Amino acid sequence: MRKMVQHGDGIALIPARTETAMFYETVWGEADAVLFIKGRPHFHTVDGARAPFNSGAPICLIAYGAINVSFLKSSGLGYMVRSR
Repeated sequence: MRKMVQHGDGIALIPARTETAMFYETVWGEADAVLFIKGRPHFHTVDGARAPFNSGAPICLIAYGAINVSFLKSSGLGYMVRSR
C-alpha cells in the first residue's frame, strides 16, 4: 500500500479494516476515494469455479488518481466516500 501511495495511480482491493494503522497511514488522507463493497464477495479459482466460501471479511476498493475514482463511482459495487 505504501508503494501505491507513492505511485498515486491505481485501485487496491483490501480488507475494510478502517481502524488499523495501515489504513490510517495509506488510505485516510492519502487515497482519493474508498468504495465499501456491498456484502461479502466470493472469489473464484483459476478455472472460473466459485469458491465455496465468501471473503470472510468486509472488503473495500481504494482509488488513487482521478480516473480510478471515476471507475469506482460508476461501478455500482457499493458505497463510495472521498478520502481527501
